[in-house]
Amino acid sequence: MIWKIAKKEFLLNLMTFKFAVGTILSMVLMAAFVPILAKAYQERLKVYNENVAYNEGELHKVVIYKNITPTIYRPPSLLAVFSEGLEKQLGNSAAIEYDKVPEVTGAAANHYLSIFSVFDASLIFKIVIGILALLLAYDAISGEREQGTLRLMLSNTAARYQVLLGKLLAGLLVLVVAVTIAFVLGLVILLCLPMIGFAGSDWVRIGLMYLASLVFIATMFNLGLLFSCLARRSALSLVLALFVWVIFVVVIPNASVYLATQIRPVEPEDKINEQIASLRKDAQTESARELERSGRSYRSGSSSTSDVPGAGGFGHGYMRSCNDVLMHNDLIESSIGVPVATKYADKYAEVEYGYLRGLFEQTRLANNISRSSPVCLYENVMSALAGTDMASFQHFIDAVKSYRKDIVEYMRSRTNNFSLPIFFTPCTEEEMKTRPTGDTATPLELSDLPRFSYKADMVATLRRIIPDLAFLMLGNVLFFALAFAAFLGYDVR
Repeated sequence: MIWKIAKKEFLLNLMTFKFAVGTILSMVLMAAFVPILAKAYQERLKVYNENVAYNEGELHKVVIYKNITPTIYRPPSLLAVFSEGLEKQLGNSAAIEYDKVPEVTGAAANHYLSIFSVFDASLIFKIVIGILALLLAYDAISGEREQGTLRLMLSNTAARYQVLLGKLLAGLLVLVVAVTIAFVLGLVILLCLPMIGFAGSDWVRIGLMYLASLVFIATMFNLGLLFSCLARRSALSLVLALFVWVIFVVVIPNASVYLATQIRPVEPEDKINEQIASLRKDAQTESARELERSGRSYRSGSSSTSDVPGAGGFGHGYMRSCNDVLMHNDLIESSIGVPVATKYADKYAEVEYGYLRGLFEQTRLANNISRSSPVCLYENVMSALAGTDMASFQHFIDAVKSYRKDIVEYMRSRTNNFSLPIFFTPCTEEEMKTRPTGDTATPLELSDLPRFSYKADMVATLRRIIPDLAFLMLGNVLFFALAFAAFLGYDVR
């Protein structure tokens, strides 16, 4: 009996005007926006490849270790086509320097932007197919009652649970058709474009995105079914369903941001700047103390140099020749000042990243509050799978921090803790006196230089999406259970 009801309802829903409009609209939007989003990805990928190639080219020009200052770039996410998340709103590059905190550039001042701030494939599912699910469900029971067919159906051998399960199965099958058509169309368009290629892990993520979309759409259908079982008129059930949908889409996301900023405010930037200023004074004091402890002193007198501007890699110059005074003083600066500078750069980083951690904690709190909305749960899953959520950005920052430490340790090991002239000049003390000004220097052998590596962690991604997927499934069960309870006492007259 359940299958007979489901088959009838499935065929009827396939022939409805609302199904045709919803499916065609989702296809048109996919066909219109996926190429635009893919083109944006291609442009970002081209710029990323150019930047990486520039870094490699500059590394072959480096003649002193002080000039190893590559800029690290975050690779663009191809799956941002399905969920842009924070892909364009957060920084994607960071300069590596031994004496400075690697600051990720391009970050937006406000990490919480409107839910409608970007258009991607997931928005089609949230808006178009989400509303289609409500339109298919809002009159599933109340509409049958108004037409008088519900009473006739229950007067036969069909039990109430069979009617409800049959309508649920039919509605879900119809929505599976709509979601599958939209997903397949988007993938076909992507695969037909140049510079687009999916790795094995990408296909796993796409499969999980498809599964998450089905779970989300099922939640919306069960929500509409619940109101259809609560209201005696289909018009009322539609109004209630759309009202709750607006709350899920607009009110809860914005309210969660506001509540998070009030409950867990971020430390003011002025306080951060004061802490860094205090640390800079401590660095100067420690440098003076280390100089005194070493028993060395700066020499006075005239200092002559011959510099080669912009020829040392990454736009830096280097000192080609100088007299004894400058050589002596620069050796003191590098052997004593640089270790202190790198040490305090780590302390600056702790302060800076303490501020970022506050932002991350605030974001996590907002996400936890917004989990009362199935729409937000779906967004969290899609952006995590696409690698465009806040946690992915935090992973990039952690990778940059780790890479800077690797570079500093590499410099330290090659320059005897920054005490050799090669740190700031390609010449020895004897060569400084004898080599003619303007001689070209041989680039450093940097084949063993640590290379930056950044790759999304699939295991960590699964850990992030499992709670949200579980809540979405729980919402399905809860809405259907409430609908079933309401239908048991539903007056079919």
